Amino acid sequence: MAWARLLITSLVLITPTWKLATHPRDPVYVLGFLVTLAGFLMALGVWWILRKGRYGPWVGFLSSSFDVSFVTLALALFMWVGPPLLALNSKVTFEIYFLTLAATALRYDGRICAVAGGLAITQYAALVFFADWRWDLYAPEAGGGTYALFSMVDQVTRLILLGSATLLAMLLVGRAQKLQTAASSDPLTGVGNRVHFDRRVHAELERAMRYRRPLSLALVDVDHFKKFNDVHGHLVGDDILVTVAMLLGRSLRRSDVLARYGGEEFALVLPEAAAESALVKVDKIRQSIDATTLELPDPREPSKLTISGGIATYPEDGDTVELLLAAADDRLLAAKRAGRNQVIGGAGSVVST
Repeated sequence: MAWARLLITSLVLITPTWKLATHPRDPVYVLGFLVTLAGFLMALGVWWILRKGRYGPWVGFLSSSFDVSFVTLALALFMWVGPPLLALNSKVTFEIYFLTLAATALRYDGRICAVAGGLAITQYAALVFFADWRWDLYAPEAGGGTYALFSMVDQVTRLILLGSATLLAMLLVGRAQKLQTAASSDPLTGVGNRVHFDRRVHAELERAMRYRRPLSLALVDVDHFKKFNDVHGHLVGDDILVTVAMLLGRSLRRSDVLARYGGEEFALVLPEAAAESALVKVDKIRQSIDATTLELPDPREPSKLTISGGIATYPEDGDTVELLLAAADDRLLAAKRAGRNQVIGGAGSVVST
């Protein structure tokens, strides 16, 4: 996104630079060049922020708002230095609004589309009504003839087009988010899948390292799951996975990450959780699952639902996802070898009581 923004603003800068070179004393071309250059410099700044890994949702809102406001500023400056119809009947500058609104869809956040679109409509409407109040837009000195005649119907149509572009950007974002959710969700349990986990765990670890905060990663496994499938059937096994996913999700914060890691194994990412607090949290989940009564069609064992877990914590157990996963997996295996129905982490272990 940042590199595309930088490329587009570089291409847009070509025309005002060319016109300024051929008409160096024309104030309209000077202003056009300066405003476009400012847009290019802002795109360069956003690219630098992303390169430094300092991106946050505020960057999307701020940069999209600035994009729209730069277009409005250009139109206002053209209105200031020339006839008002130079701005209101612009055949190039106005269309840049649509580039900015199309770019908001690439941020995959409908709120950014709505904010940028609302700003574009509000700011342009303010320009039109100000000009209509300040000048007689039907008089020749307003630019009629050279820059065509003023038509309020045309201006209202432009506002409608801006609203339509905003709506389309929001619809595109909504469709993309649905596809992204489908691609990152486990179809059986509804929690995140391995792709979702891999993306989030790397992002959360980068954040923990940047702000020097703890991060815990837990792997939990359903005990004797193969026996459940063999004795009670795969449909019962599926129901058990759905139950475990529901109980896991019920105990987590909105900032935590839950994903089906593979088979009967689930992964949890716990931001801001040190080793001891992560151990307490995961063990409470183990206790709630241990207390769950299963209604099975076959009374034969296994009939008791339990889980085992292994926890690794940044920075004590490593500073890469691979090291944390390896440590959590080793502790999960240790919990199973020690008799199952227990959680082992860097702060110790908790077994069934």
